[in-house]
Amino acid sequence: MKATVSVELSLPHSLETIWALVGPFETMQTWFPGIIDIRIEGTGIGTIRHLTMSDGAIFSDQLTQQSNHQYSYTIVAGEVPFENYLGTVSVIGDNGSSLLKYHATIDVSEENHEPSVAFLSELYTNAFGNVKGMLAKT
Repeated sequence: MKATVSVELSLPHSLETIWALVGPFETMQTWFPGIIDIRIEGTGIGTIRHLTMSDGAIFSDQLTQQSNHQYSYTIVAGEVPFENYLGTVSVIGDNGSSLLKYHATIDVSEENHEPSVAFLSELYTNAFGNVKGMLAKT
């Protein structure tokens, strides 16, 4: 079954300020808690980032689309209870404040639907909370 996950956070910062932090596909570890190492293969569309998490798990994401203030990626390796993940991180700015957005679609069994959606929602809610805390210090 298809499932979608969306997380949004309104921030009192410019689009440029937020995008400088979350926009580079290759530097996710700077704002996403739990990543202890990142290794990059390639450049541009098709770039793969190998993420080592604090619990030892390793995930590999591939950049599939990138445009002004938005990128999308798929998970190409790692143990997850779903398939065909497509995630998008974007920032929409308006008069000095911005909306930081995460949206994902996954194919998941009925049994894993609720836990998978809750896991991804919590993961990005925590990450966006970290972004908010980092920006509050600037």
